[in-house]
Amino acid sequence: MKKLLTLSLLSLSIYSVSDGHPEGAFNTLFVKAADVDRYVTYMKNNPAVFEQTGVDIAGVCVTTSGQSYPGQMFVWNAFSSTEVAMDASTLYDPFKANSSFQRLREPMFTATFVPLKAFELDPGFERVWKVRLNDWKSFVAAMTKLEKAQQEAGHDVQIGVFAPIGGGTEAFHLRTIHESGADAGRIIDEYLAGASWGSLWDEAQQYVDEVVEETVEQCQTIYSSE
Repeated sequence: MKKLLTLSLLSLSIYSVSDGHPEGAFNTLFVKAADVDRYVTYMKNNPAVFEQTGVDIAGVCVTTSGQSYPGQMFVWNAFSSTEVAMDASTLYDPFKANSSFQRLREPMFTATFVPLKAFELDPGFERVWKVRLNDWKSFVAAMTKLEKAQQEAGHDVQIGVFAPIGGGTEAFHLRTIHESGADAGRIIDEYLAGASWGSLWDEAQQYVDEVVEETVEQCQTIYSSE
């Protein structure tokens, strides 16, 4: 089996399925940024923190719609396994960052997220739902079917489902990843027009007890170890 999480960084392919289970994990730092662009640029130019934790790939997601507060965003760090990710979380404390970081952002909370289905790490225009699930395994199976149906209908879309670890009150994250806002909007238009795959989305809602939050994010990669 081709193992995507040998981290072929040129294609940014990540999270294959080994024995039916996705591999890899993300450490995340949710922040309130005083100046989002300046903060992102600073991290790109100062990779020492990423090097300190041994992260494979790192990036940011900036909330552009549905914000709970101005400057809402998070930094993500991708690792080869949950074991490596949780060990790395002990190597750097973002709440004790140097003064340059402190001036640029206010840390809100950290969490590790584990992918529950395979997907390709190709950041872009992303819709995100934070959801309370009553049957996450059935929900993941439903999203896998939906992703395949949408791709067969001609859409360039990836769907990820993530479980939080040490995330406080965080819920499961459902993330649809698109190349552009137009691509995301086209899927919505087709759903409202009665697309055949729409029933798969409707049926999956039986596994959702609550949508805690729904946002739009612009995501990008800002660091790789190669």
